[in-house]
Parts: sequence; structure tokens; C-alpha cells
Amino acid sequence: MSRSSRRRHDVDWLRVLAILLVFVTHSAQVFSPIDDWHIQNPELSWSLGQFTVFMSPWLMPLFMFLAGQSAWFALRRRDSRRFLRERTFKLLIPLVAGTFLVVPPQLYLRRLSRGEFEGSFLEFYPHFFNGIFPEGNFSYGHLWFLAYLFSYALLGLPFLHLLKRPRGRRFLHALSKVADWPGGILWLFLPLAGGQILLRPHFPQTTGAVVGDWATHFWFFPIYLLGFAVMLEPRLGRAMDRDWRTALFPGALTSLGLWVFAWPGEVYERIPVDPSLWHVIFWTGFMLASWSWVVFFVGAARAYLSFSSSFLRYWGDRVYPFYVFHQTVIVIVAYWVVQGPGGAGIKFLLILLGSLAGTLLILEFLGRIPHVRGLFGLQKRPPPEEVTGGRREG
Repeated sequence: MSRSSRRRHDVDWLRVLAILLVFVTHSAQVFSPIDDWHIQNPELSWSLGQFTVFMSPWLMPLFMFLAGQSAWFALRRRDSRRFLRERTFKLLIPLVAGTFLVVPPQLYLRRLSRGEFEGSFLEFYPHFFNGIFPEGNFSYGHLWFLAYLFSYALLGLPFLHLLKRPRGRRFLHALSKVADWPGGILWLFLPLAGGQILLRPHFPQTTGAVVGDWATHFWFFPIYLLGFAVMLEPRLGRAMDRDWRTALFPGALTSLGLWVFAWPGEVYERIPVDPSLWHVIFWTGFMLASWSWVVFFVGAARAYLSFSSSFLRYWGDRVYPFYVFHQTVIVIVAYWVVQGPGGAGIKFLLILLGSLAGTLLILEFLGRIPHVRGLFGLQKRPPPEEVTGGRREG
């Protein structure tokens, strides 16, 4: 039995560990001097800010890669119609419900903490629809990730089918020839770098807007397709198994460069926008860091995380619902914690523990309400013979 037809615990482990890293990263942003986050502690921490810098090139791309793998599993047993229906229930419905029910408290506490609004949450809620954030209030906030995933599932479906056809298989065969070279899988970062070099002068920031964030789409969407391709073409998977240790060196080197770049502060203001040699160097290094760390973590998981556990079974179906709620809970807990005494380290720990407990309690409560849990992706566990996203399928 081939690796790709067995139960893929490594994919589930990566998804769970990645969502916990997102949780830690958002908690750290309360103390980061780099980010203008919803809630900020009076005492900032440069070490926590540098932690967020380390995560920025690869954490969300890792999710996109895993989503591509999930699409491969889903399309093995589903036609296009069932695939899109499943993605609608898993992504689009939680996106809409979360935008109107989960995100508004974040904007309320942001405005309240900055003296930009006075009054109760019920008084603020009508103002949530006044203008588009950041000038206004309306936003789907951190749920941009679900919007991107749903868009890639919808618009990427023809590409996925094309990869399975003879023309697409020939393309993957040619790609595999490059990947067969020692360290060859790492060279796939070059198209990503080329896209950023060409597009970032026109679309300098990652905005979270599905329409208009073209530079970011040219970064995330190819990685989504590569996740699908690695499952479809075994030679690409074997290249990852061979080269993941090699990927640690360029990943660590480019991350060290980003740390040095971020050290003086004013990070976003100093990211090159206009075409120049420094612009080419920066985005080449950033994309090399992005793809190197994806290769490293995917390869390491394939090597060492092909097992199950009670921890993994508990988290398996809670990943996306946890993502929907976690940032709002962090904002609520942080709003109160930053007003109290204590250093940044103690407050960071309090926010971590309090937000983790609060988010899990919400999921346990909502999971017991049949007509509500589906709004936020809290579905019943599928039977063993029908599992998507890295679980067994018959």
C-alpha cells in the first residue's frame, strides 16, 4: 500500500500544530513593537516581535499547502459538485457566520481601547457596518484565511482537474525531473520569487481582500497547487522526503536575515516597494524562507509524525472552528490582561492560557447545539471510511 493511500496522520499533525502556532503568534502580537494589533500592551517585547517575524514567511503558506493536500484526498472520492458543497459548509458558512457574530467584538474592543468609541457592545454593533476597516469597522478580520481557501477551492478546481489529466501529468513529470536533482525541490521557490518581484511594486501589502491582493495570491495559490501536486505525483513526495533536512539551512539563513532586517524597527515602512536590486534581494530571500520552511516541516512530519494519539483525535475536527474563534477570545482576554500589573512575559502567559481555555470551552458548548455548531464548522466526525484532508478514505 502506498504512502498516499494510507491514513495520513502527518497531515493532521501539521494542521493541528500549525493552528496552535497561529494561536501563539496572535497572542504574541499583543506585545509586538512591529504590529499595530487590535490590543497592545503598554510594555512591548522585541523577542515576541521577532517571533512573529519568524512565522510570517511560512506559517500561512504551510496551511495553503495542507489545504492542497486536503483537496487531493477529497477529490479522490467526490465529484466536483460534492467537493464544492463540502467546502461551502466547511469554509463559506463559517466565514459568513463568523464575520457577523465572531469578528465584531474585536473591532469593538479595538475602538474602546484606543478611545475611538464609548458605550456598550450592543451600542457599537450597528457601527460595525460603517465603512471598511481600517478607516471604518466592517471586516472579516482573521477570517480572510477562510475566504482565500474557499476562493482557491472554487477557482482552483479546474487547475486540479487539469493536473490529473495527461497534459497536467506531463507537466508534473517535467517538474519531477527538476525535483530529482539533489536539493531540487527547493528550486520550486523561484516562480514564487518571480511573482513577488513583479507584483509587489503594484500590490505592496497583503490586504486580506480576495479581490485585489494579487501579489499574495501569486504566493499562496501556487503553494496550494503544490500541496495537491505532491500528493498526485509520488516523485515530488520522495523529493521532499530526501531534501527536507537540506531545506533547514536556507530556511534558517533567510530567517536570520529577516531578523537582522527587522531589528531596527519600522519593518513595514522599510520593506522595498519600488523596483530595485534591494527589492529583488528581499523578495527572493522572503520566498526562499517561505518555501524552505514548508518543505522542512512537511518532510519532517512525513518522517516522524505518521502516528495517531488521543491528542490528535481530540484536535482533528476542531482545527477550523478553533481558528474561527481563537482571535476574538485572545482580544477579549488581552483587553483585560494588559490593564493589569505584571511584565510582558507574565501577561503573555496569562493571555495564552486564558484564551486557550476560553476558546476550547466555546467549542465544547457550541458542539452540543445541533443547529448552531454547523455555522462554525463544528461537524460530527465522519465515519472511518469517509475521511478528508489527510484521513483515511476507504
